[in-house]
Amino acid sequence: WEAAQTIWPDIIAHARDEGVQLCFENCPMIFSHDEWPGGHNIAYSPRIWRRILDDWDGAVGINFDPSHLIYQMIDQRQFIQEFGAHFHHVHAKDLMIDHEGLYERGILSAGMGWQVPRMPGLGDVDWAEFFSDLYRVGYDGPVIIEHEDRVFEGTDELVKRGFRLARDILRPYIV
Repeated sequence: WEAAQTIWPDIIAHARDEGVQLCFENCPMIFSHDEWPGGHNIAYSPRIWRRILDDWDGAVGINFDPSHLIYQMIDQRQFIQEFGAHFHHVHAKDLMIDHEGLYERGILSAGMGWQVPRMPGLGDVDWAEFFSDLYRVGYDGPVIIEHEDRVFEGTDELVKRGFRLARDILRPYIV
């Protein structure tokens, strides 16, 4: 946090002067075994988001991705209720917990070997609840499908199939 307090105030002031809304994704950015315990992003938990919003007077908004709450075991409904007014961008990405991988590696592996990014509808996000909660807090901005599902990679047709699947899952909730 001390480093962020040194680096970010000037960037935030510049963005504000230029009419740019900064948003941090709620992702700890943990992708390999050499990043534990902190990852590469401080903006991942409610405690830290409160500090960001308070100390920087709401000048930084949230790029919200529900998948990052799943593997951190943070209550999605509570997060949306508390911070939804600060969402400026939303990712539609699902995440499946591989319980065998979790059993083998344990929670201190920080998700390595048990968090599996999936297309919407194939993981543990309850999309009806997700959109219900977003609408309840007044969010009506962009919802972008973030494709990180390895099952639907490797060929153009697989990637397109993944996007079509996500589109069809999300269609009832987006007008």
